[in-house]
Amino acid sequence: MRRTGAQPAGAAARPTHGRLRPGELAEVAVLGDLGLVLEVIGWFIPLGSIFQALAILPFAVLSSRHRLRAGVIAVLAASSVGFIVGGIGIVLQTFLAGTVGISIGTTYRRGWTPLASLLATIVVAGLPIAAVTDLIDWISPGFRKLSFAQVHIIVRDAARTLDGLGEARMAHSLSTAYDWAFAHWWISIPAAELLAITVVALICLRLRVFLGMVTATALSPYTGGVAEREEDAEMPVVPVPARIEDVRYRYAGSYVDALVGASLVVEPGRLIAVVGPNGSGKSTLVRVLTGRLEPSAGRVVRAGRPGYGELHGTATVFQRPESQVLGVRVRDDLWWGMPVQDRGDPGPLLAMVGLEGMEDRESSTLSGGQLQRLAIAAALARRPSLLVSDESTAMVDREGRDEVVALLDRLRLEGLAVVHVTHRLSETAVADVVEQMRDGRIVASGPPRADSTIRGAPELRATVAGEQVNAEQPPLVRLRGIGYVYADGTPWAHRALAEVDLDLRRGEGLVVTGANGSGKTTLAWLLGGLMAPTEGLALIGTEPMRAQAIDSAPARVGVAFQHARLQLLKPTVLKDVMIGGDEEAAREALAAVALDPDDIGPRRVDDLSGGEQRRVALAGLLVRRPELLVLDEPYAGLDDEARLALAQVLHHLRLEYGIATVVVSHDLDNAEMLGARLVLLDAGRIVLEEVLAS
Repeated sequence: MRRTGAQPAGAAARPTHGRLRPGELAEVAVLGDLGLVLEVIGWFIPLGSIFQALAILPFAVLSSRHRLRAGVIAVLAASSVGFIVGGIGIVLQTFLAGTVGISIGTTYRRGWTPLASLLATIVVAGLPIAAVTDLIDWISPGFRKLSFAQVHIIVRDAARTLDGLGEARMAHSLSTAYDWAFAHWWISIPAAELLAITVVALICLRLRVFLGMVTATALSPYTGGVAEREEDAEMPVVPVPARIEDVRYRYAGSYVDALVGASLVVEPGRLIAVVGPNGSGKSTLVRVLTGRLEPSAGRVVRAGRPGYGELHGTATVFQRPESQVLGVRVRDDLWWGMPVQDRGDPGPLLAMVGLEGMEDRESSTLSGGQLQRLAIAAALARRPSLLVSDESTAMVDREGRDEVVALLDRLRLEGLAVVHVTHRLSETAVADVVEQMRDGRIVASGPPRADSTIRGAPELRATVAGEQVNAEQPPLVRLRGIGYVYADGTPWAHRALAEVDLDLRRGEGLVVTGANGSGKTTLAWLLGGLMAPTEGLALIGTEPMRAQAIDSAPARVGVAFQHARLQLLKPTVLKDVMIGGDEEAAREALAAVALDPDDIGPRRVDDLSGGEQRRVALAGLLVRRPELLVLDEPYAGLDDEARLALAQVLHHLRLEYGIATVVVSHDLDNAEMLGARLVLLDAGRIVLEEVLAS
């Protein structure tokens, strides 16, 4: 049996031989494309050299995390696409950025000093690139003249400016220097490139601490940052049975353990549900189980290696599908990174997750719930022995959740080991055992229980149902004949909304629901003024909603997105909320969302739970005194206590401040806590409006 205990930092080594693994290929694609995009932007805009220099970083990150061949393949692939996009010029720029990035990333990974890294970059990148450029300029005089033409424009304008300032001698010297450089191009061009590469390399070396931060970060959905030891590479893939024995884990920079004495047994043919509030350690536990984290103390016992992302190994489906879906088409994503011989017919897999007939659909056109189902199908395509569902139902509607849970149950019956992390006790009914976590500890272990009622929910439902809205006042929001078509006028046009009529008054709470793909998020963005309808009229007061959302100050509309962390831009809570106002207003806004400014104000936003982050994001919107708040899937990823707290905050804002709230959610569990009125969308149309009863 393999016994895995605590390991010193850096003990885990990256694979050094064999073909690129799925995770490496995924990062090659993502980071290579990012480098190319930066180069293309830099080629076509003023001061584009800034973006071209930034293009070095994706290649440096890739090379600091993976083998040399990963960086080389990324550069070659990006350069090939660059030639199609912009010709030889972008190819050279991409090749330059990639070569410098590979040198910096590789030397960092091997522990070289900054001086050694600089010299290596000059030798490995600078000299060959200078020689290649000289060769190209000698073969193609036209390309050489084009390159100097850009410089000539800059020199000419600078000389005219100097001459106008009375510095005629300096202007003449500048023009003379340019003429000499043009005449002696075989010297001036490589010298300028070597100087530029040296300067850029020095700047990048100052950012080596950045590489240290990202080398431990998972960019790939199929590797999760797994760094298996080289001596384990030949071990068989046997993820289960597995035992976690008295494991502790503490993240770098933290002062407390994320796991404290956790023990767990996972066997084939069993489904384990892991439940607990936000920040209780659920995700850390499954990361240790899947080999993505080495415990700080304790051990993991299994017969082989977990084989993360490998055939018959370990697969994980996460809460946010957009971080997992990489393919352009559904069938591309399904087999992403898998050898051709391991692929099969996509039809049965897609039918199993409710995506039958979508093999050739572009993944960018899928709804959030459909993306989640595709992520599950991609995990199953690897025929795993251990499947971890880490909040995989958070972004799926009720019917979809039932289907996913039933699928997990069926997979368990077929012999898979399944671990399902969830906030919903109702999803634990099919589990063999439920592990309840709090503060990094497993506090209870046993069979599932039927009671899933949120304490305090019945009282809040009754209170929300009794909210009074003045029907005599004119509507705050009016939508008339609203329609929206994505990519309107193109072959890829897709209608999301049609003939939507809706009124909303001050202090009113509205819940918008519907199946995945019904148009909920599109309606939320229109209500938030983030985009204008392609048809119809959207007004807040008497003004177009789009213009008011952008131009008005204070803002009349505030939008809270699904992932609250993306809206928090400062390191500490109070500083983030103060972006929209002064300290007094920020403290008042925090109090309005039931957060103590003195307690939470100095805290780091990354130390907050999911529910706290969502309320801080709301406080940041309240500082600007909006009349309407639009929340897109606010329940996503929140435990029962956080859901109740959020619903209480929204009720308070409607009652005390007269703010209208629109909550867009596929999750109708306890929807009565979020507003007294419900709108149901189907295929982009309102098919039902009703008052929610307590």
